[in-house]
Amino acid sequence: MSWLERIFGKKEEKLEKTKMSLKEVEDFLANKLKKDFEPLKESAKKEHANLQPVASTMQDQLKILEQAPYSGRNDPMLIRKAVGSRKTFANKMKSLVKQIQKPIGEDMPSILNFHNETAELINVINAKTVREYAFLKELFEKEAEKIVQSFRQIVEIDKKLGNIVKEFRDSNVQLLKTQGIVTEVLKLTEELEKENEANELEKMLKEIENKNKEIENELKKILDSNEWKTFLEMQKIREDMKISLQNKKSDFIQSVAKLEKPLKKYKWSVENKILDHYVQHSFESILSEDPRGEVFMSAIKDIKIKIIEGKIDLKDSDKFLAVIERTIEDNIIGKILEEYLKLSEELRNQEEKIALQEISKRKSDLESEISKLKREMEEIKAEKKGAEEGRKRIEADRKQKLKELENLLNNVAGKRIFIS
Repeated sequence: MSWLERIFGKKEEKLEKTKMSLKEVEDFLANKLKKDFEPLKESAKKEHANLQPVASTMQDQLKILEQAPYSGRNDPMLIRKAVGSRKTFANKMKSLVKQIQKPIGEDMPSILNFHNETAELINVINAKTVREYAFLKELFEKEAEKIVQSFRQIVEIDKKLGNIVKEFRDSNVQLLKTQGIVTEVLKLTEELEKENEANELEKMLKEIENKNKEIENELKKILDSNEWKTFLEMQKIREDMKISLQNKKSDFIQSVAKLEKPLKKYKWSVENKILDHYVQHSFESILSEDPRGEVFMSAIKDIKIKIIEGKIDLKDSDKFLAVIERTIEDNIIGKILEEYLKLSEELRNQEEKIALQEISKRKSDLESEISKLKREMEEIKAEKKGAEEGRKRIEADRKQKLKELENLLNNVAGKRIFIS
């Protein structure tokens, strides 16, 4: 004995179990609704047929209205307003006639659509023709009144059609609700059965990853090549040259700084822009204006004489004379400038050689391509994650709707239906 029998003293109702596909459920519900609609179909078709002569009569009445003369009134403003209102009023009524003359099918949805569209137009006319009708009555009262009578007939017949639709809906609430759920599940199923966006993105991601690996391998080959090693050596030579140039510049400034005090005193007695550059350590200006250091050498030779003659008074004159002697004897400044210019020329040549090396551009292009592909991969990963989350939401929604559908089908079908 089941628990129902024990508690209520009656047998548990056992429902027949069956499996159906969504398409079979859809057909089952459509046939059931069609069958339930059969007793009401003839009434609906009859009301649709009743609308046709009224629509034809209104069509004739509208032609009469459009051709009707003014009713002996001479007020220009009234005539203008009435004529304008006649045109817009007639256009709205013509759209209603056109709607009513549409055919209907044998099924409930087509009749429902017909009624809804007709009712919507009736509501628009009711809301928007009151003011127009007020002006029409002033000049075309008889013609306008006949059209309004036809309009009222249409409203009454459409109400009857609406009552038929309502009767069907009220008696098939659960069935229509179930049909609505089927439509939702089919839509969700269609979305899932479409080409999987996440899979397509995964495919794209694999293609880009493979392409990225190919470019990375190509880049590795470049970095492992003798050509690249030669290029790096060329770059190192260039950097060493830059360091040497900087050292030469430092040597120059230090050599000039040792004679800065006598040079400043000497500069006061002569006007020479080049000597100003020396005092200010303006190395680039000296290179362009005294590249051999001739002006400087001439000046310190003159300074030596003036110190010996006592014309330049210095506290440590012996020390400065020794530095001047060594500077003149070794041609320190001239040699530094000469070596600097020579090294600068070598650096320019090295820069030109480096610029001619295509391997650097190839490496740079490959690195740019890798960066671009990595950005694309990150974008696709984010898009794929969104697509997967969207698919999960659809699957969860579909699962919940299927449960709801199976529960409703138990009631409307009188048996347990499992969706396969």
